Amino acid sequence: MRVRDFMTPNPPVARAEAPVAEAGRIAAEAGVAVLFVVDGEGRLVGFLTRKALAAAPDGSLPAGKLASPPAVTMQPDDPLERAVVLLSERYLLLPVVDEGGRLVGVLTGVGLLRGIAHMAGLGEDGIRIRILPSSPEEAYRALAVLGARGLPLVAVLRGKEGELIIHVQGVTDPQGLLADLQGTLR
Repeated sequence: MRVRDFMTPNPPVARAEAPVAEAGRIAAEAGVAVLFVVDGEGRLVGFLTRKALAAAPDGSLPAGKLASPPAVTMQPDDPLERAVVLLSERYLLLPVVDEGGRLVGVLTGVGLLRGIAHMAGLGEDGIRIRILPSSPEEAYRALAVLGARGLPLVAVLRGKEGELIIHVQGVTDPQGLLADLQGTLR
């Protein structure tokens, strides 16, 4: 999964030379708490929060003068896993820029949740099987049982304390499958 798959493209922006008052109007009309500021080529200069916009001493100041530079940016082809770490640590959203530094999107917590849900197969049909293998070999044997039955694998997730949650589709005999898995994990 890549950032591009779950980012919001073309977020509202203010030009660096635009007055702060205009940037405030753009943010208010778009209903955003953070407004990105770009130069004439669309390269990311920084961002303005609602608080920064409201505290501006003069509405005629250029937005680029008050914009804070981003501490971190993402690129469209960055793995979504990197964004998970960044957004879970301290960032509320992440600007996404191309190789030339032009703003192409923004990844928010909502976009990230959509990505995680997709990776985990949440909302897809099937059953989830929870196992607690005592070794990596047992986990692979359990997956081999599923493979021998030709069951489509949706996702394999790690739970607490080594638990595996295996999401599969096409199970016609759940009791038989559980018996096979229990035999494998002994």
